[in-house]
Amino acid sequence: MKMNKHYAAAISAFLIWGFFPIPLRLIQTYPAGEILYFRILFSLITLLVVIGGFRRKTLGSDLAYFNSLNRGQRRQVGLLTLGGGALLTVNWFLFIYVVNSINIKTASFTYLVCPVITAVLGSIMLKEKITPVQWIAVTLCTISCIMIGLNSVSELGYSLFTALTYALYLISQRSNQGFDRLIILGIQVVFAFVALSFMYGYLVETVPSSPYFYSIISIIAVLFTVIPLFLNLYALNRINAATIGILMYINPLLNFLLAISIYGESVTVLQAWGYGIISIALVLFNYNNFQKIRPLVRT
Repeated sequence: MKMNKHYAAAISAFLIWGFFPIPLRLIQTYPAGEILYFRILFSLITLLVVIGGFRRKTLGSDLAYFNSLNRGQRRQVGLLTLGGGALLTVNWFLFIYVVNSINIKTASFTYLVCPVITAVLGSIMLKEKITPVQWIAVTLCTISCIMIGLNSVSELGYSLFTALTYALYLISQRSNQGFDRLIILGIQVVFAFVALSFMYGYLVETVPSSPYFYSIISIIAVLFTVIPLFLNLYALNRINAATIGILMYINPLLNFLLAISIYGESVTVLQAWGYGIISIALVLFNYNNFQKIRPLVRT
């Protein structure tokens, strides 16, 4: 089996994100708001270095394109960009909180259902087509959520709300076309940092003094934020969104394996049935997409 380098980049990105709970658990004793604030600060510094060093021409092109838009279009771009930044910030906070204060299993379920929620919202908000088979899969996902919710309503609530914030982020960014994704992300992280700075007193009780904390935050910012984003953007240059949609399931599946094998989280019989049903639903939902990834794999 031979994979091209873009396909390998996409797999690498989702493999990295699949192990993200590990560094988060290493600083589990710190509040989620504190981790979020310093993650965004260190990610901002990294992105400014990357954009300043490798994206200056692209930044100039994006600025010229923005200035060519009329007033209404510029306002829409601004709202979509900053609104996306707000959604991404809430999503990052919720994910950190879920992993460190609830369990990794709940975080895993979040990104299993996220693509389906995104598709349903895309159908409602962007008039994107969902096939009858996919609607059957959506129904099965709903049944799965009910079963898992019967076991723990609060865990299901956190999963769905975290998934909803990221789904809305993806929907908003689909409508925000024509700009370099990394630069848009940089602007969103700047916005997030400024917004969180106004809430600094609520997020950060005392400034961490441990070098260990900052070393883990640096790893999170570089290895688990900027590098996989680079790989994902690189992959999208040649790989279609349908393929990315399939490969992104690597992330929650690895999360789930970590939860069971390393962190000893248990799965009830009801949850097992729920996960089994959603597995069937995901195969049905992505059946057509499975056919599209075949040309990328050569024997």
